[in-house]
Amino acid sequence: MKRLTTAALAVLTVLVMVFSLTACGGKAVTLTVHDKDAKTEVEANVGMTVSQVLEKAEIKLGEKDETEPAKDEKIAEDIKEITVKRYAKVTVKLGDESREIEMTGGTVADAIKKSGLNTDGCEPDIDKDKYLEDGMVINMVKGTKVTLTVDGKTNDVATKAKTVEDFLKEQKVTLGADDEVSEKLTAEIKDGMKIVVKRVEYKTEEKTEKIEYKTVEKESDSLEAGKEEVTQEGKDGEKTVTYKVKYVDGKEDSREKVEEKVTKEAVDKVVTRGTKAESSQQEQPQQSQQQEQPQQSQQEQPAGKTVVSKENFPDCDGSGHGYYEIHYSDGSVEYQQY
Repeated sequence: MKRLTTAALAVLTVLVMVFSLTACGGKAVTLTVHDKDAKTEVEANVGMTVSQVLEKAEIKLGEKDETEPAKDEKIAEDIKEITVKRYAKVTVKLGDESREIEMTGGTVADAIKKSGLNTDGCEPDIDKDKYLEDGMVINMVKGTKVTLTVDGKTNDVATKAKTVEDFLKEQKVTLGADDEVSEKLTAEIKDGMKIVVKRVEYKTEEKTEKIEYKTVEKESDSLEAGKEEVTQEGKDGEKTVTYKVKYVDGKEDSREKVEEKVTKEAVDKVVTRGTKAESSQQEQPQQSQQQEQPQQSQQEQPAGKTVVSKENFPDCDGSGHGYYEIHYSDGSVEYQQY
């Protein structure tokens, strides 16, 4: 009897576990519940209904509220989010006209659109993206007309903003650190104002550039005058130049050189010009001078005696100068410089 009781308890335990798994849906999943601006994460099991998940998350639904997926839909493994759509009855007013709008899960912009009122040039007194609240009254007021150019688009916008900064926030325009605005952010909004936002980005770019070689002239006395020759060929060098480049709306606007580094030196081209005088031109004056000296000495020869011998003694410095030692028939000796 005791053995049967133990077996019965074991079967009962298994049945309870199976029932629990079936009731809980088995595999656990994490879901994110979106309720207007609020987000709630809740642990649930596959097989639970949306209503059961919301009850577990302590989120209450109104009689006309809706959900996506639907309230009675069961949670599957591929479902990650639940959206709560709150019912709201609101009034949209434009001057003497008004419309009552009933919506589930809408925003102020949705209600204005559904009202069918001609709201051109008007703005609501409540943020367009705000979720509707039951009993809300939306007043449409005439806005200031502004032309906005940003991200390649130009639109005429009616606004109730007081400053340029407020207007850009209203239009969901986020400014980057280097972006430029045609008007000061503190400037007062005026009818017909044109506001241009330029997206500015700075990038650092490197570029390899050529260093052109120079031509250098040199003189050499080992080369005859009037002649020249290339004694060294020139070669271009290279340098890496770093630029800070400004882009406006994706197009290059300017660039500034911030660093320059030579990676290969240029080699100068050397042209040598000759300065050496021709040998025949050097010897000719010496020969003519030597020829003239005897003539001069013969002309200056004293009367009554003759030249017995004439010996040349040139200077040792190679200047072409020196002296003659002249012996006459009367035994006298004379020295003549040249």
